[in-house]
Amino acid sequence: MNDVSKLWKDIPPLLKIVGARRQIQDWWVKQRHKIVVLDDDPTGVQTVHDVSVITDWSKQWILKALQEDNHLFYILTNTRSMEPDQAEQINREIICQLVECAQELKISFSVISRSDSTLRGHYPLEIDVIQEEIERKNGMSMDGHLIIPAFFEGKRYTIRNTHYLLEEETLVPVHDTEFAKDTVFGYQTGVLPDWIQEKRGAVTKTPIHVISLEDIRLGGIDRVCKILCSVENHAPIVVNAVAYEDLEVVSLALINAWEQGKNFLYRTAASFVKAFAGLEDRPLLTGEEMINTAGREHGGLIVVGSHTRKTTEQLQHLVQEQKVNIVEIDVTKLLNQENRHQEIARVTEEMNRFIKQGINTVVYTSRDVIIAPEKLRNLDISQTISHSLSTLVNHLSVSPQFIIAKGGITSSDIATDGLCIKKAKVLGQVVSGIPVWFTGSESRFPYTPYVVFPGNVGERGTLSEIVAKIQNIKEGS
Repeated sequence: MNDVSKLWKDIPPLLKIVGARRQIQDWWVKQRHKIVVLDDDPTGVQTVHDVSVITDWSKQWILKALQEDNHLFYILTNTRSMEPDQAEQINREIICQLVECAQELKISFSVISRSDSTLRGHYPLEIDVIQEEIERKNGMSMDGHLIIPAFFEGKRYTIRNTHYLLEEETLVPVHDTEFAKDTVFGYQTGVLPDWIQEKRGAVTKTPIHVISLEDIRLGGIDRVCKILCSVENHAPIVVNAVAYEDLEVVSLALINAWEQGKNFLYRTAASFVKAFAGLEDRPLLTGEEMINTAGREHGGLIVVGSHTRKTTEQLQHLVQEQKVNIVEIDVTKLLNQENRHQEIARVTEEMNRFIKQGINTVVYTSRDVIIAPEKLRNLDISQTISHSLSTLVNHLSVSPQFIIAKGGITSSDIATDGLCIKKAKVLGQVVSGIPVWFTGSESRFPYTPYVVFPGNVGERGTLSEIVAKIQNIKEGS
């Protein structure tokens, strides 16, 4: 663990480029170039606003997204919840469809593989597959891929190639957190060059490049561009960053390198997307912006699937501080085929009754973590639980005032299977790092605010704060 002030003291001062985001955004628009984010769970929109996210990558929906005025859109893949073979297949399908649609419309695009800021996910599999398919279908050679897990809204920073999580004024290397012990995507080190070697399973002959904070803040755009232009043969590039200004410098350098004929892919957390697209900041959403007027007389639904320590603390705080009814779903019964249907039916009846009465209702999984000896079996367990939660939402008989889903896999399955969303608009964030979707006309409950709450984000009172923000509007109406 590291004292924040000591590490911060040794970092060069920020390099601020006036109007950087406007420069970046104007460049994308002028180029008629799209940024397409393949998001391995629905929380990746936690830094953006007024952009589309599609959950269906058939030609119809990709063409619609590419033809929008916005230069940025997301495709929700949910691959973090899947086995490697399935994740590979989905990434291949999307890139093939994307290349064909872009060629038909005669536009170019860049791909960001957005994943977890605590280093969980299918790396290097997904970035390798995306690279292979783009080179095969588009005839374009990729020079390298940037690794940028910094996520400032969630207090995740990369300093001297080590990725940290800020907890109570202490910078904790991510390998010392619960996330490194993940039953599927665990790892030994948060020192990113070593993490890359660990995940690749062998010493790679390709050099690993580094863009340091000194490169960014002292050398500026020219220095970073020089490093980027030296990269070849699909090499990984570790990017250090502790503020948006760092990523703005990197984004402007990438534009310069792109104009010199360099091509890159990106494996990043959510903050880079905002900087790379040149999106300006916007205020947090108000409670009024998160009310479904069609379901105003009904209660809201809060579904808690994530079992991280942070989520459990947030759930406890919510129950203590807010007027909510709680319904626990027994995970052991969900994992038993004979009991699953009966348990879902019981919870469905209670959930519908409370929401119809205008009561905000929390449906949560029992807190005991069930761990199997095999990694793929743990994915199986996670998928069964998440599918059961989305089935509950699909059985909602009344339009809820709002929906909050806590946990990445949970929120994705609820979006696609429970709410049948094909395309949604990202309104913005209700709290820093916590996005709100506005469901599309094709969904089960059209034009309903859907809060996508990552399992590893927020303080103890954050979930309670969000419910209170909406509840205050309801009581004042």
